Amino acid sequence: MKMKKLLFLILMLCCPFGLYAIELNGKYLSQSGELMFVFKSDSLYIDIAQSQRNVSAFKLVKNKEDKKSTTYNAYETYVENGSLTYREVLIKVTSKKKNEFILEYFGKDKDRDYNSNERYTIKLID
Repeated sequence: MKMKKLLFLILMLCCPFGLYAIELNGKYLSQSGELMFVFKSDSLYIDIAQSQRNVSAFKLVKNKEDKKSTTYNAYETYVENGSLTYREVLIKVTSKKKNEFILEYFGKDKDRDYNSNERYTIKLID
């Protein structure tokens, strides 16, 4: 009987932490209105908002998570000089307000020869 009570207490203490985790699903628009960020299960698609032209597509793997932010190792596969290649970047999403987040991107851009650090405020639209 004591084991059941102890197990129940441990479960009750752990459950609230899961409720505060950031779960992103749906379409988010950048504050400037230029980019659309679409989260679907374990993927992130970045499109130009007006033309719906795809800019990037990432496979997301959670790296670190707490009640305020989630950090992902993000992998993108693309064709460069006729051969298939991939890159890994770090994406951090931090909760700002209800349905509003800060998305930070750290890594080498596929279109440039240098590393970039970008920051976007994104808001749920769908």
